[in-house]
Amino acid sequence: RWFHGIHAHSVPVPGASPLNKTGSAPGSSSDSRILALATPDDLVKLDLYGTLAEKHVGLTRRQVRLMYRDVRERTERVFAGLTPEQLRGKIESSLNPMDWGLGHIAHFYEFMILRLLAPGSEPVLPGHDVHALFDSFRAAHDDRWKPKEVVGSDPTLGEIRRYIADVTDRLVNLVGPDDDTRLDPVSTYLHVYGVVHEHWHVEDFIQTRHTLGYARPNPLPSSPDPAVANVWGDTFAPPTSANIDRIGGRAAGAHSGFVSIPAGTYSLGATKDEPWVFDAERWAHEIDVPAFRIAKAATTNAEFAAFIAAGGYHKRELWSHEGWRWLSRNRSEQKSKGMNDEDAAKAGLNSEAPRYWVRKVGEGGGFSKVAGGWHEYLFDAAPAPVRPHAPVLHVSWYEAEAYCAWVGGRLPTEAEWEVAARTEPGNYGVVKGPRRRTYPWGDSPGPDPSRANLDGFRGNSVDVGSLPDGDSAWGCRQMLGNAWEWTSSAFLPYPGFQMDFPYRENSAPWFGYRKVCKGGCWATSAPIARAGYRHSFWPEMNAVYTGFRVAVDGAPGAIGKL
Repeated sequence: RWFHGIHAHSVPVPGASPLNKTGSAPGSSSDSRILALATPDDLVKLDLYGTLAEKHVGLTRRQVRLMYRDVRERTERVFAGLTPEQLRGKIESSLNPMDWGLGHIAHFYEFMILRLLAPGSEPVLPGHDVHALFDSFRAAHDDRWKPKEVVGSDPTLGEIRRYIADVTDRLVNLVGPDDDTRLDPVSTYLHVYGVVHEHWHVEDFIQTRHTLGYARPNPLPSSPDPAVANVWGDTFAPPTSANIDRIGGRAAGAHSGFVSIPAGTYSLGATKDEPWVFDAERWAHEIDVPAFRIAKAATTNAEFAAFIAAGGYHKRELWSHEGWRWLSRNRSEQKSKGMNDEDAAKAGLNSEAPRYWVRKVGEGGGFSKVAGGWHEYLFDAAPAPVRPHAPVLHVSWYEAEAYCAWVGGRLPTEAEWEVAARTEPGNYGVVKGPRRRTYPWGDSPGPDPSRANLDGFRGNSVDVGSLPDGDSAWGCRQMLGNAWEWTSSAFLPYPGFQMDFPYRENSAPWFGYRKVCKGGCWATSAPIARAGYRHSFWPEMNAVYTGFRVAVDGAPGAIGKL
């Protein structure tokens, strides 16, 4: 982390305001555990790259306090019902121990937020080397399962829970009273960044429960508080068990076909007037996008099963060099470990179908006729028949690429995906700098269950024909929620890129190694999800809830198999 220049908290904050004898400074928290406060100007001076000076949105104290409550309710819900042994789990390359993840969130809050806003704060978890334990760039992946051996201490689950509760309590005290006065933009940004980081891990925790075969977490909120829709403070009424199945209408099934989008110039990246910007989104730059066609919906399980039935996993000509190597390594490792197909499918060493897919014999001795007899594992349940019209999930970038080659198409570029999600037929390709929507359906309202399958509220993906109210202006469905979608684009910096302060490692270490994913999945928290957000995964990753949609070069009729 020293190499990445992350240790802002190790630098004395110039001008930090010492607290008076009563333990408080004017307009500050009276928390006796906090010895000094930093002003926004102090923090801007610390940021040598100038990113904090860009911040211009100040939220009310009530909005920020709600964000802390909202994300913590989600974390507690995902942890509920698991034993300490389950929270430690087994070593698995695609995940982290859940107890480590909770300590990591607390460490992020303490050293990325608290010690910047209040650099004189007392240690939150004394007696432990929290950097060696929970800093993701110091604690090697496999060492996270054996902290006693590597670090010399292993905090109990109770200690970790007190750690995150204590640091959050201090931060909420810094926010101040539950009223409508506004925080300054720099403090707002730091608080919200910490909350967003916890939201990222909520999705990771859901994925971990799935990967390890634990019970599905309770999908519905336990709190009557409004649910947070985005990082600029919009909210919506959370669903209940009585209405979740009715929200969004009854549309279901397939949503086949393609939309044709003319050539145009698209501005890819964020502008400085947007309310929230991650470093990888800096800055907007114009891209000439040739005419193309893109699927109205993500590829379904039934469509992918047809690829399998046609021998797609055994046709070398459909796979890139790297993809065929990945597939061959999976086959070789499965064989060397003596795994049967079911164990290989659960371990991510699949070479005949997506991860978690297995074929089951039905009554009469033959395979089920539903999607070629394929079943899938979901959490701790017995494998169930794949739902034909749900999006195919848990496919690597290589599998998505091979399928697209089989149908005569390709993955969309990041720019094409955004054009389909964010522009409007009335002005794209006609005027320079066409209007871009925040969400596929417009700039407001923020995401809610009637438009997007997010927040884990439904406990799984839904059919690709569902939720028509979330359609883009071009008629593409579910470009937010349900399934992350691979693009063909490498995750690389935009012109004008600059690392965020204080979280330098959010994007820079991964440039060139990962592929851009867009849209969010059913387990993604709504505050993260917007059409301009750039996510990325390693191309071999298949434990995540990632699917894809097909794109085709502009000529009508260019599509092959579909």
